[in-house]
Amino acid sequence: MPFELKYGDGGVLEIDLPAASILGDFSSPRGTPLDDPAAAVAAAVSDPLEFPRLQDATIPGDRVVLAIDRGVPRMPAVVAGVIHALVEGGADPADIGIVLAVGKDEESEDPAADFTETVRDAITVTRHDAIDRETLSYLAASRDGKPIYFNRQIGEADVVIPISTLRLDESLGYAGIHSGLFPAFADEETQKRFRAPSSADWTAHRRRRHEEADEAAWLLGVQFTIQVAPGPGNTLLHVLAGDAQAVAKRGQKLCEAAWRFQSNRRASLVVATIEGGREHQTWENLGRALFAASQAVDDGGAIVLCTNLDYKPGPAIQRLTSLRDSDALLHELRRDRSSDATSAALLAEVRERVQVYLLSGLDAEFVEDLGVGCVSGSEEVTRLTQQHDSCILLGNAHHAVLAAVGE
Repeated sequence: MPFELKYGDGGVLEIDLPAASILGDFSSPRGTPLDDPAAAVAAAVSDPLEFPRLQDATIPGDRVVLAIDRGVPRMPAVVAGVIHALVEGGADPADIGIVLAVGKDEESEDPAADFTETVRDAITVTRHDAIDRETLSYLAASRDGKPIYFNRQIGEADVVIPISTLRLDESLGYAGIHSGLFPAFADEETQKRFRAPSSADWTAHRRRRHEEADEAAWLLGVQFTIQVAPGPGNTLLHVLAGDAQAVAKRGQKLCEAAWRFQSNRRASLVVATIEGGREHQTWENLGRALFAASQAVDDGGAIVLCTNLDYKPGPAIQRLTSLRDSDALLHELRRDRSSDATSAALLAEVRERVQVYLLSGLDAEFVEDLGVGCVSGSEEVTRLTQQHDSCILLGNAHHAVLAAVGE
């Protein structure tokens, strides 16, 4: 029986599997992607959840800053919808700034791509630099006595509008609705604390990070937020705007309906994909996809990750190529604070339990040095499936939560 899974920017994985071996075909989320994200955003901010209209929450002369987290699907259209509402409400484009969480060397869509030339020339767009102290401003001390720093433009704005992607609470490393603001726009030291692999698990550490993010947003005075529920690839299923807590509550329900999957039992093989352009093909998303797949694969089974990932890995991932004792390596990775530390530690753990295979744009020798099998396309994946008696297909696995019944 033929099955199709989309991955990367237009890639299609064609697999021929016996129907009886499929425990779950979760190749797409439940729901229909929005045809016009900009219109959906404009509608959401004009009728927000438990909050005044965005047009009524600002006054002429306010310095308004849009703080845009990494990996927001259809980001130019989302931003265009917000800008249109602000300008319609009387804001001067010259008083609007956009700050991107992505670093200078990271891939990102142009947030001003859908602007008119006049608006594009008036609005400033910058990228956050967590290292440069000149671009940071001190806000306050947390209740734990830790200094809270924000991007200076955000700290000095009259109105801050966070824009980020909704995720299920169980998603790897997710620290709640405000984590797209803090630590995304905080200083490097804070970001390192949040990047610790211990913060990724649902433990006291992770709950504390969630509380830190909420506290920082409260001290900054941010109550209004815009959150998007992702669809397959670079699409959106929903746009929510309004009071942060109301958006978080509603957003979890929407994500539950779209992205929570369950199979009758664990499978011996999980084929998982990451769909979307280069801005979605990241080591962070690979970790999220691996985590989702690992929740429903049998010990001794296999996971195939299908991506277009071709980014040079960070120092934590590169440590996986060493021949050191696995326990010692894992101990080091759990203490690492590199941007890819969580993904590296997870991969080190999972590859001890199951065989991991990767379809990517990376050099095959490097992939194999990671302790991961390298596959090149549909034929090789099909051959792998013939070695297993049960299989789960998981599209856009970086957004999904997958579990077997009773787990």
